[in-house]
Amino acid sequence: MFSEVLQEFAEKELILPTLPLSYISFELANKDSPLPEAHLQANVPQPFEATKVLEAHVSKLTTVIEGEDVKPVHDITFSYCQADAGGYRHSPGDTIGVLCYNTEEDVEFILERLNLQSKGDVPCSVAIDARTTKKAAKVPLFVPAVVSCRRLFQECLDLRAVPKKLLIRALVPCASEENDRRFLEVLCCKEGNAAYERTVFQKGKGLISLLRLVPSCRPTVGLLIEHLPRLMPRPYSIANVYREDSGTSVRFLFSHNVNNPGITTSYLRGLEKGAKVFFYFRQSSAFVYKDTDLQRNIIMIGTGTGVSPYLSFLELRAAALARGETVGRAELFVGFRYRERSYLCEDEIKEYLETGALDACHVAFSRDTDTRHKYVQSQIRERRDLIIENLRNAHGLFYVCGDSKVLLPQIMDTVVELLAAEPEKEDREDIRACIGRLKKDGKYREDVWL
Repeated sequence: MFSEVLQEFAEKELILPTLPLSYISFELANKDSPLPEAHLQANVPQPFEATKVLEAHVSKLTTVIEGEDVKPVHDITFSYCQADAGGYRHSPGDTIGVLCYNTEEDVEFILERLNLQSKGDVPCSVAIDARTTKKAAKVPLFVPAVVSCRRLFQECLDLRAVPKKLLIRALVPCASEENDRRFLEVLCCKEGNAAYERTVFQKGKGLISLLRLVPSCRPTVGLLIEHLPRLMPRPYSIANVYREDSGTSVRFLFSHNVNNPGITTSYLRGLEKGAKVFFYFRQSSAFVYKDTDLQRNIIMIGTGTGVSPYLSFLELRAAALARGETVGRAELFVGFRYRERSYLCEDEIKEYLETGALDACHVAFSRDTDTRHKYVQSQIRERRDLIIENLRNAHGLFYVCGDSKVLLPQIMDTVVELLAAEPEKEDREDIRACIGRLKKDGKYREDVWL
């Protein structure tokens, strides 16, 4: 990759963008300044926050799925103090934001590259450089005024974000080897757009991966603060109902890609029972199921851990039935890889079927050879009358939980296909516009994973 780019642009003239102005001063603190024990972003405004960041502990963590050719899935519960949450009560369909940490391996790599191993835990001050000519320069809100290098890289900066060209341009003077500088110059210039796309952007290479390609590049801490984005909290769908009589806790499921592990899943997977964690409740979206929805017929669609929010839906329905209330019909469409090895929460689902909280569960298994339905779309097509009746019924609710780039568009296409086959023969674009209106009206509800 490195040599191919150099060879492709050998002796070619490059027009480099203007070197961005430096504006951050990062120096040893004047006096001993103890850092807070809480996550360094605990007091920073959070995306879509409904509460402040809460300190909690892990009260339960179990591995529910693991084995060959399946992503391990873990079931985790955070317990927290209700008083800290200001009386907030989450609803089925709500999500939390988990404050995460970069991996120890990534942090140690950065410290070593910047020759900061011996100074990694020393408090330093972050301020605007008095010599800068950059207008309206500001220290990023998510970076404390006093911080150690280790905790800065652990808790504040996203080390795996795809580097923007402006960052790459700023790295050029930091490389002492000519070939390393040339490589960075190609990636940040207009002439190297294609090389940037295939080398950095399409492969999703973060700063760590890029620095491994240019070993002589040693950026300053201030430069990284100026250009690296915030390490953002990660959202997870809550899998349990708020219950005052059983303590305040949130349960959620997460999968771990062993071959390409994510930052937050790596962090969560390494936790033990009793570990301290930081999270907050996010504002409710259209994807919510409340007491006022209990008598409406619902269809729930998801794959893998996309079943998580529906566990809270079914728990709410089960509690209503136990009180003698009437609930509408509920049908669940879910997809997994294997019936025997990756059917997530099968026992819970069966229990809800037995109690009547769930009326039917339609399952697809993508990698079983002897299954009739490999994908949830197949189950949806087979029950087209049920789907169409739900969408046309003013009191029906249609839920889809999944990846915005894969599952959600696939389900949308399948629904459009079913409606287009109706005797009315509506135009597909008209059908899509109609579904858009259903979303706006809160009838077609999506829990979007980015």
